[in-house]
Amino acid sequence: MEDNDQKILVEILQELKSQQGQEKDLWDRFSTVSVFLSTVVIAALGSYFTYSYNKQQGILEHQTQVHQTKILEMQTVEKFIPHLTSDEKTKEIALLALTTLGSSEFATKFSQLSPSTGSDAAADTIMRTAVTLEQKQIPPPLTSTANAEKEGWAYVGHYVNSKWKTRYFEIDLDAKPELLKGEVLVVREETGALNVREGMPTFTGSFKSIIGALNPGSKAKILKVEEWLSSGYMWAQIAYGT
Repeated sequence: MEDNDQKILVEILQELKSQQGQEKDLWDRFSTVSVFLSTVVIAALGSYFTYSYNKQQGILEHQTQVHQTKILEMQTVEKFIPHLTSDEKTKEIALLALTTLGSSEFATKFSQLSPSTGSDAAADTIMRTAVTLEQKQIPPPLTSTANAEKEGWAYVGHYVNSKWKTRYFEIDLDAKPELLKGEVLVVREETGALNVREGMPTFTGSFKSIIGALNPGSKAKILKVEEWLSSGYMWAQIAYGT
């Protein structure tokens, strides 16, 4: 073989050696990155499954707690049934007592399904004063002017046979609820502080949280008026502010 050919062969071998080194370096780096990525993915999956498990356990524990609470409520209501078939004053006191024990839903539904002097009086008080179990504290009452800084829902009163049996704003006894929209009303002095809530009671009779309270003499603009379950208990969405 000639010198020139030998020289070319040496150069080719050196080039191949050089490329083999580069490939080895590339695969070494890829291997290192793969191990790192695998570790990250496994850790992320572990965290996700741990979070999912804890979340599911929390949901199950909450459902169990709600179920146990409902059982206790039913047992409490069962003990009160004799009082709910007694005289009207005893019935009113029993319904109010049930509310303080956390059964406002039963008390309001009972009043709606079995209206009477006692149940009406109890339901009216519950509509105005009920506090949810989730409520941590009640905001202090403020003296309000009728502007649109804040919005909420307030109990207006019990409207029966085209007259207000109870009313917590200064309105005429025969004022039609649907005509109150757009009016600026004043909280009655006889009412005391009037609660403002996130919304009116639900179909089942549960109450929304209290977000504020208005002192007697405070003003609120009536945005709309709605009746709770054809019961005569009237609620209004209001605009108010300090």
